[in-house]
Amino acid sequence: MSDKADLPLEPEVHQPGLKFLEAAVYIMGGLLVLMLLGLVGGIIYKIANKSEAPPPETKLLDLGAIAVQDMQLDGDRLAIRTATEIIIVDFRKNTVLSRIGVAPK
Repeated sequence: MSDKADLPLEPEVHQPGLKFLEAAVYIMGGLLVLMLLGLVGGIIYKIANKSEAPPPETKLLDLGAIAVQDMQLDGDRLAIRTATEIIIVDFRKNTVLSRIGVAPK
C-alpha cells in the first residue's frame, strides 16, 4: 500500500495572469471598503447637519365676494357652490379651473 508521502510532488504551475487578477481583487476590495466608509460618513453628516425645512408658502386665491352654500372635495379639486355659480378649484395648482353659472331657484 502506498502513502501519500510516497507520491512525487507535482510542480506548481504558474499562470500568466494570476498576479494581475490578485492585484485587481485587492484593489477592488479596497475600493469597496472606501466606498462603504464614504456612504456611512455621508449618512452621519446628513444626520448631524439636519436643517429645518422651510414652511410651505401660503397662497391666496381671490374668488371675489361670494356667499358659499356648499363645498365638496374630490381628490385635489374643490367644488364651491354659491347662489349663482359653481366654482371648480384645483387647490394644488391654486387655480380656478371652471366657473359654471346656475340659474337661481
